[in-house]
Amino acid sequence: MDIKPWLDQLLHEGGFGLEEENQRVTGDGRLAATPHPFGDDPHMDRDFCESQLEMITPVAHSAAEVVGILRGYRKRAIALLSSQPVPEYLWPFSNPPYLMSEDDIRIAQFYGDLAEKTAYRHYLAEKYGKRLESLSGIHFNYSYPESFTQNLIREGVYPDQIYLNLAEKILSFSWFIVALTAASPIFDSSFQNPGRIGESDYGIYSSLRCSENGYWNAFDPVLDFNDIDSYISSITQYVAHGCLSSPAELYYPVRLKPAGKNSIEGLRHGINHIELRMLDVNPLFIEGINEQDVEFLAVLIAYLTALPKLDLEPWQQHNAIHNMKQASLYPLESVAIRNRDGSTLPLIEEALMIFDDMVEKVGDLPVIAYERDKILHPAKRYTSLIIDRYKDNFVQEGLRTARAWAQMN
Repeated sequence: MDIKPWLDQLLHEGGFGLEEENQRVTGDGRLAATPHPFGDDPHMDRDFCESQLEMITPVAHSAAEVVGILRGYRKRAIALLSSQPVPEYLWPFSNPPYLMSEDDIRIAQFYGDLAEKTAYRHYLAEKYGKRLESLSGIHFNYSYPESFTQNLIREGVYPDQIYLNLAEKILSFSWFIVALTAASPIFDSSFQNPGRIGESDYGIYSSLRCSENGYWNAFDPVLDFNDIDSYISSITQYVAHGCLSSPAELYYPVRLKPAGKNSIEGLRHGINHIELRMLDVNPLFIEGINEQDVEFLAVLIAYLTALPKLDLEPWQQHNAIHNMKQASLYPLESVAIRNRDGSTLPLIEEALMIFDDMVEKVGDLPVIAYERDKILHPAKRYTSLIIDRYKDNFVQEGLRTARAWAQMN
């Protein structure tokens, strides 16, 4: 598929959405113990923890627009938290601050018709541990513009199949996204040893939450991307066999979602958008994410759409998960990637070849040059910048950033 004629529509008419998690913290560097202070605002929800604010944007139509909306939400949240009788702050990292014990991690409290959400979180805490649940991240949602999908239908290609193909390709390229966006290289010593606070651990990961010690199921799932019924069946089999309590428990780099209320069965009525789930909260930006990274993800989606269907074998899907975990290691120069043909290649070399192919298929865009520079120059990677800035005292320097953001309001 020649994607160049459609590039402008894909970047400026597609649906863009962001869901960002941030912990609320106290001035002494611990998770806030107060109830969620944002009421029933649908754009200011909670994730696992009561202290874990999840900001959810409406659908926007460009990277600039969606990041601008998120910026407004973050500033509003920061202002409200800092104006409370006992000020709180928005934690700027994916990795949590001091953890004196798992009791610091208070499960989100829902009531009435939503009480089952709290019960589900208790189940997750029992199965995976509350410590891992305290990690935060960002999900990027994208939907193809209607002009593009209608053109596909005229050519006899149905949007559901394009989304399924895209999900399989993103799985295969998830390591590439992690290598470019990883931003959680430091964690406090109390994350692994609750109560032992104040020591900054780093030099192992570029993204703790995407690493082998991050949040994963106990098995590597194999999904069927050939058609929507096969895709649904390949997920629900894990529920039927007792591996998962529900499809929502599948922790996977990418998800396909229907319009309206999310459910696996809802996909039978049509796929509405795709969700990328491997992004860290980036403390270098008040929005928690760089607009250029969001734009690049849309360019990458355009590029992947132009590639032939992959038809990954089970062993290739296992390798894709392995590669994503490998890309979370530090430094990237020590990482090798398993290719789809079974060979291995240094991550840096493989990434540069992808950039060359992207330029050929979508054009020599400034945002591609921006991302390529991260691969070519280690000092420009977020991991390097964050280690340089926060390594001496992760929590106290993080609080300094959080307070500076509050003063900017």
